Amino acid sequence: MAENQKKMVNETAQTIKSLIAAVDKHPDDPQTYYNLGSMLTELKNYQQAEELFKKALQYFKRDEQRELLHYGLGNVFYASELYQEAKNEFQQITQTKLKTAALLMRAQTEYAQANYQISLAYALTAVEEGKNRSALMLAGENLLALGDFAQAKNYFDQLLEQWPHDKEANFQRGIVGMVMGEKSVDFFKRVEENDPDYFKKMKARLVDVEKFITAQKQKNQGGK
Repeated sequence: MAENQKKMVNETAQTIKSLIAAVDKHPDDPQTYYNLGSMLTELKNYQQAEELFKKALQYFKRDEQRELLHYGLGNVFYASELYQEAKNEFQQITQTKLKTAALLMRAQTEYAQANYQISLAYALTAVEEGKNRSALMLAGENLLALGDFAQAKNYFDQLLEQWPHDKEANFQRGIVGMVMGEKSVDFFKRVEENDPDYFKKMKARLVDVEKFITAQKQKNQGGK
């Protein structure tokens, strides 16, 4: 185990070294700064990543160059849970190339703050731009959080048509099925077979949903 960790640390150090060299070699290419900043973000070196992106934004002047850096800085703030700062960065992006990605991150940011209606609006706009996995997943998750189970089911089903073994979509679709009184065994079975650790981690949610369903049944029976 210690040997594997040492190997990973060495590989990460080499990657960082290569990314820094790329910035030094191509200082006029914003992609090199983005690559380095993204790696620092992935390593949770948020302060260094933020400083890098802010420094690069002072250097580059053209909008098409700056938008990639704004996107990177937005991701740093999102990972740091500085959601208002993240939104400010993603709002800077208007170009087609990054527009959908920025919309999705704005949706993610609102979702993280439990602003489900606003998040849903961004997610649905992203779905219209192209039915990618993240857009469909966010639409479904927001609708599930808002209690619109029929529409949530629709978006999870669309996602599973293209990615039938997606663990998150299968699990959420199973949740929707439980609430709607469907048999959801197959969805949960698929998750457990493909990723038992993920299923084990998420199993507590099933207990919560079962409690919710029981409470709703008791409430309905009491109202009769």
